[in-house]
Amino acid sequence: MERKGKLVRELVIIAVVAVAVVAVCLNIFSVITMRSIYKSMGEEELKAAVVQLADEVEHEYSGDWFVDSDGFLRKGGSMVGDTYEEQFDLLHEKTGIDYTLFIGPTRYVTTIYKAGTQEKAVGTDASDAVIAAVLNGGADYFDSNVEIQGSKYYAYYIPIYGTKGDIQGMVFAGRSKEEFDDHIMSTTVKMVCISIFFVVLVAVLGMITDRKVSPLMQSIAQGLHDLADGDLTVRTDERALARKDEIGIIAESAEKLEHRLRDVIGTSRDLARDVTNSGQELAGSANQASDASGQVSNAVEEISRGAVSQAESIQTAATSTSDMGVDIDSITGSINELSEQASAMNDACTAAMKALEKLVAQNSHVVESMGNVGRQIQNTNDAVQNIAEASNIITAISEQTNLLSLNASIEAARAGEAGRGFAVVATEIGSLADQSRDAAVKISEIVKNLVDESEKTMADLEEVNKGVEEQNAQLDYTKEDMNRMEEGVRSVMDGTNDITGRVGNLTNAKNNVVGVIDDLSAISEENAASTQQTNASMQELNATFEVISTSANELQDLASRLNEQISYFKLGEV
Repeated sequence: MERKGKLVRELVIIAVVAVAVVAVCLNIFSVITMRSIYKSMGEEELKAAVVQLADEVEHEYSGDWFVDSDGFLRKGGSMVGDTYEEQFDLLHEKTGIDYTLFIGPTRYVTTIYKAGTQEKAVGTDASDAVIAAVLNGGADYFDSNVEIQGSKYYAYYIPIYGTKGDIQGMVFAGRSKEEFDDHIMSTTVKMVCISIFFVVLVAVLGMITDRKVSPLMQSIAQGLHDLADGDLTVRTDERALARKDEIGIIAESAEKLEHRLRDVIGTSRDLARDVTNSGQELAGSANQASDASGQVSNAVEEISRGAVSQAESIQTAATSTSDMGVDIDSITGSINELSEQASAMNDACTAAMKALEKLVAQNSHVVESMGNVGRQIQNTNDAVQNIAEASNIITAISEQTNLLSLNASIEAARAGEAGRGFAVVATEIGSLADQSRDAAVKISEIVKNLVDESEKTMADLEEVNKGVEEQNAQLDYTKEDMNRMEEGVRSVMDGTNDITGRVGNLTNAKNNVVGVIDDLSAISEENAASTQQTNASMQELNATFEVISTSANELQDLASRLNEQISYFKLGEV
């Protein structure tokens, strides 16, 4: 089937159509957007103009709005009709905006003319929608399609008020809708022209691209077609290879494919030639192998004779291995006795460690008890000192009492007969004071004896503490020695266990050697019988070599057929 290369042209047409569709959509969107923008701009412009105008007309003169009997517009006592008419005309001339002052619903000052005349539209009324919204509702009113005297306007109305805040009229600012439509139309025409220009530009660029790219694409396609027909002499267009785009990539890939096919086909042809030569060499090698098989048969007979000698040596090795097994059993018994003794030593060491730990714990308890006794003796000393201080106080009190008794006796003697009773009392007090002094002296002696005995007890306790500390130190040394002894016993036990394991491994190895020697003995006996089978196998091998020679001839035929298939491709000069 004949194929025509129109891919690039179709892509150009698609691009042109896409640009045209986008341009149309953008133009439609732009027109809608412009209308919205112009409407917003017009509303803002007219609102600003009408608010400024309302501010001027409301504050330039004071008073309410009314029309006098002669038909003149007044505000308060001022006639304002002609003044405002000149101002409105001047503003219209400078801004292009039409202005109107309404008293009630009627136009009294305006820049708008009646339809088809040069007469201003004074005395005409506003529309019902404007009256309802502004005069009745008191709200601002904007419309982008208000018809006034046969013309369409963008219009903005706001109310004006009297001195009492009542609505007395309204002010209008408007611009002809035709002006906005003319601006929109002008901009739309420009955008359409620009869009058409870009569509034409894309079409022209597409045609230029089609003229440049299509020949290169057709050249690459023709080259691939020639490769499919077996012509490997084709060359890729250099202009296509020089490009940096997808066409250059396709051209480069086509060139690589051509080189790769040349390499593969050339290599295949060389391999077919080599296969033919190898088949011939294989046939010769098969003949040589057949001759070598005879020599192998002779060697097998010599192996049989060596097998008999090997069997005798193996029998001697079996006897030596049996003797080694007896020695290993003896070593195993000695190791078991050593292990039992080490275990008993470990048990004794463990018991000694437990007794030593109990002794250390009891010694610690003794040290703690000695400390408690020392603290109790110290508390007793403190109490004895307090008793001594109390005895001193009693002695001082008795001496003071004797002095008071003496003074009382003197005073009683001075009192004569009246003081006899008091003198008896003073004598008794003196006697009690002497008894107190004697008791205090005895208490002091007892306290002194207690202090002396307590000091001796503290000295003895310190000696005991020193002995206990030395005993603790000796116990620590003994515990360390026992720990080292325990570690030594454990090391001995670990060693005996390791030796036991190794002796067990040696026994297993001995048994394995015995088994291997038995196997070797059986194998030696079987070797002699195997030599006969080997001779038979060598005869079968000779038959196999004949088959190999036949296969080598068939391989030569296949190589010839491969050469015929490869000749389909034209390699040219390599």
